[in-house]
Amino acid sequence: MPTNTVTDPVSLARVHERLLVPNFPPRELVSVQELLEDVDRGSATVRVVGDPSDPSDPVAVAITATFTDSPAVLLSYVAIRADQRGRGVGTALLSGLLAGITADPDVSVVLAEVEHPAHHQAHPVHGDPAARLRFYARLRGQILDVPYFQPAVDETQDAVYGMLLLVLAPPDRFVHGQRLLPEAGLAAALEEFMAGTDPERYPVGPLLEAAGQPGGVRMLTIAEVDHAPVVHRP
Repeated sequence: MPTNTVTDPVSLARVHERLLVPNFPPRELVSVQELLEDVDRGSATVRVVGDPSDPSDPVAVAITATFTDSPAVLLSYVAIRADQRGRGVGTALLSGLLAGITADPDVSVVLAEVEHPAHHQAHPVHGDPAARLRFYARLRGQILDVPYFQPAVDETQDAVYGMLLLVLAPPDRFVHGQRLLPEAGLAAALEEFMAGTDPERYPVGPLLEAAGQPGGVRMLTIAEVDHAPVVHRP
């Protein structure tokens, strides 16, 4: 199936309604208006896999976010239509996405947020965190040794705890001794991502401190998930 970059409001609203809403709980999902604004200002890119016989019915989506002061890219959302899961659609989408992104000399690494399978239960609609982690393992994802949490998407929601931050297939030039080097821009990316998060209410400080280690951030394999740091609700 073809993959296209979507920018028009009607298609973006359709992607939000048919792929994002069914796959993510409200506390993890930005509003359709915020998605439209992010795409309009160029801070988010929406890539959609669709059936050429029915372009109005998207099959899968990958949304990436860029940063002003970091060469890193965040894979904000990946969603696959329920009837297409397990058919390789998501792997094909992200493999192509990663190949394209890593070929860009202005990009360092691709980051991804994932629920820790020991702290989030499988959901009949939103999916299985353990299966999602195995999916990222096939893409050579590694867990970054930082106390990560997902900041609140808006003032009506709380932060999401029990999360992992992954780096997907990091290029060799940004890795040394199983550490992601500072040149990858992780610290600057997280500082920008957490800029609107109140450090008095949320554990922003420990996260940024861990991400800014001069020697780089240790990477754990997916099999070492039990050794990854976990942030719980204060």
